[in-house]
Amino acid sequence: MKKYFPLLFCFFIALSVFAQTSNKKRVLVIPPSRFEFVSEFTLEVIAEKNGIKTSEVFTTYKKELLSSFGSYQDENFEFVPVDEIILKPYKKYIKYKYGKFNRKPYNAVDLKRFSKEEFTNLLEQYNADFVIFITWYDIQKEAFSRKHSKRVKYAAHYIDFDIYNLFKQQVIGMAKVQAEAPKPNDLEASFTLLRVKELKLAYVNFIGKVIAQLNKPIEQK
Repeated sequence: MKKYFPLLFCFFIALSVFAQTSNKKRVLVIPPSRFEFVSEFTLEVIAEKNGIKTSEVFTTYKKELLSSFGSYQDENFEFVPVDEIILKPYKKYIKYKYGKFNRKPYNAVDLKRFSKEEFTNLLEQYNADFVIFITWYDIQKEAFSRKHSKRVKYAAHYIDFDIYNLFKQQVIGMAKVQAEAPKPNDLEASFTLLRVKELKLAYVNFIGKVIAQLNKPIEQK
């Protein structure tokens, strides 16, 4: 019996991990299109800071944002970026519009063309409970003052999003949720928080805010 104990122990550990994972709510992540991405900084400036071409700016940010969602660890939620190939047939149903949620304006997703059956089919392909649509990504020029120094300029990243459940019912709609990161020091100031490697922490901060909102309807049930 003793020789089987390590195997049984490993089995129960694996079973425990599986149970914890299976209890998590799965959230599909659908990024914005190029037309929902705006910036007060020129593409040339952003490209220079990242050592990329101007044509690569949007895809570089999108890739990093989706990667941050995909690798985020949380005890209640698992984020799953939607594969481009699977999403392609559904893109024609996803439009954007001005909207309000709890009487607060924001950039919303318009799913009128998306039938409930097709919508549910998309989520069921991933065994998902929710889907988050990133509906607007806005980079604004901001600045802060340091003691005994001039104002330091940096980039502030603001994101709008919509969240729907499996039954195509809207759960959350929010505007200008900031993906915050520590203010740059004087040596970093010239990079104005436009470099992707400095945005990793900002995206993690943003995802934490999304989870805080997702927890609200769950707590109310």
